[in-house]
Amino acid sequence: MKIKLILIVVLCIITNGAFAEQVPSGATAVLKVAADIAKSGYREGANNATVFGEWYGMQNQPWCAMYISWCFKEAGLSELVAAQSEKGFASCAIGLRWFTQNKQLVTVIQARPGDIAFYGSSQDGKAHHVGLVVENHLNKNNPEKSYLMCYEGNTSSDSKGSQRDGDGVYLKKRFYDAVVKVARPKY
Repeated sequence: MKIKLILIVVLCIITNGAFAEQVPSGATAVLKVAADIAKSGYREGANNATVFGEWYGMQNQPWCAMYISWCFKEAGLSELVAAQSEKGFASCAIGLRWFTQNKQLVTVIQARPGDIAFYGSSQDGKAHHVGLVVENHLNKNNPEKSYLMCYEGNTSSDSKGSQRDGDGVYLKKRFYDAVVKVARPKY
């Protein structure tokens, strides 16, 4: 009985008082693809030339959404993001609209691994960039310090470069105020 109680206390500390949800196997597969690309040090060629744009049929375009769609394709789950075509979506606005119409949005506080975070400006509420949620760091004591860790394509490695038209795939820290909406694919 004492060991069970210690285990429960440790779990509550690790999960900030809430029991962690099991990550769906589909989300794990998509995240593995995204992680492998980021760890490979993938960088775009001249004028936004990427394997993602070539595959999608829209070379030399902003490619953050095509990167996300490609990760789902590699995991065999393209149908979960088929907002614009059977391949997925190349436009953040179209992707967000599709997830909204299909009632697949959750709050940023509810974001979990495998969800899709759409970023934009608070002034217009439009999505201009997208990432794949890896971790959610909710700071209940100081909500302004809450953030998501996400794999993103077409971004910069640091905060100095363009965050929505960078040169590669990186794991990024994004504070909640940068997130316009979060979509949950039907894994």
